Amino acid sequence: MEIENRPQELNELKVLAQKKIKFGEALLISIENSKTVEGSQKLNRKIGQELKFLRKVCKNNLIKKEHLQCSNLTHFSALINTMRTLDNCQSVNKVFVLETRKITVDIISDGGLTWTKVIARNPKSVSQICMGNASYGVRSIIDQAEEYVRCASLYPCLFQTPKIVFVFTNGISNKIATKLESFGITVQGERVSDYTVNFDNNSDLSESDDENEFETNIPSSSAELSTKNIDNITKVNLDVSAMLAYCSSVTNGSASLYDFDVPVLKQQAQWERLRPQKPLLDAFFKGKKLYCCQTAKDNFVNIMETVGGLEEKVRAEDLLERVSVLPDDADVKLTGDDGRFQDIFGKVQYSDERLLQVGGKIKKRSLVIFTFGDKIQAVTVTANDGFVRSAKQQGIHFVVFIHESRALTEQKERIKAIPINR
Repeated sequence: MEIENRPQELNELKVLAQKKIKFGEALLISIENSKTVEGSQKLNRKIGQELKFLRKVCKNNLIKKEHLQCSNLTHFSALINTMRTLDNCQSVNKVFVLETRKITVDIISDGGLTWTKVIARNPKSVSQICMGNASYGVRSIIDQAEEYVRCASLYPCLFQTPKIVFVFTNGISNKIATKLESFGITVQGERVSDYTVNFDNNSDLSESDDENEFETNIPSSSAELSTKNIDNITKVNLDVSAMLAYCSSVTNGSASLYDFDVPVLKQQAQWERLRPQKPLLDAFFKGKKLYCCQTAKDNFVNIMETVGGLEEKVRAEDLLERVSVLPDDADVKLTGDDGRFQDIFGKVQYSDERLLQVGGKIKKRSLVIFTFGDKIQAVTVTANDGFVRSAKQQGIHFVVFIHESRALTEQKERIKAIPINR
């Protein structure tokens, strides 16, 4: 039956391919008006290569549905249409160097003061990639946003950091749009409800990085990354982000007293008023033994000494008195345990074939901390869901309890805070 249907299917695909080819030819004509824009000739060649490929597979009767679905012509069309709406467009597909990576900025306009990225994927696809439901190496829109922000800071124009705009031609999830805006990015495109996008129980829309204690994250679905059925595990490994959140002034009463004009702190204070994190952590810690590795303690103490307030430092001392600090290379035997949770942690343990590569969200310090928790068979409590998601993409599923990130705010309350009752 499949053989009988193949000629009919082939003819249908050829008809669709011819429509796609005509579509691409129209794009080549439309880009003729943008010859003065730097990079337009390169864009012209890319469109030409797509058309050449489609013509070839049609001629040789090799056309497949995937060839039409994976064509870049849709993206090129969105790019060209967006170019028409911008003033003083000067470059397209401009390449910049960020550390060892090349970052391609779709459109540069406004005399170099605005960088625009065009995303033609449907919102469900964008969200699934953010959740980690993609092939290894596929970078999420959050990853790309962070790279754009870092790159823009390295290439100022007229002594200004370029403004970044993300244009979603097919719409974007509310949660992801909010996350992008927390980076200072302007988001254009229809906002669609997160229910419509159909997030699953492994949703992770945040990319918080515990290397920066002032990082922010999207709260509502990050906790869904927490490992299920871990209530009977009585050992807790504290990440730096967990210790900071536990001791922060904003989680210890000040959220009800102050607001901030710093966007990240303002957002976290609002979230804290809605979802207090200290009671959540206390409830999880109840009846459990607290551990941390030497690296986590050293980094926590260093951050606290640098930006912690007087009361936050007192809370830090009290917390550390409750925590058993072990060497980074400790194992389950040092905790006096018999390793009875090997069935859970055995799924995480590394081998020569299962090693995480440092880079992106996999920071060296975080890798030490999470590996420590794995080795002593403790649940790692963390706000660093970006690390967890990146590890998941590489096939490593750490045993974790994820909470919302909170920055140290006591020092900021003196100079950046706005009393709520004013």
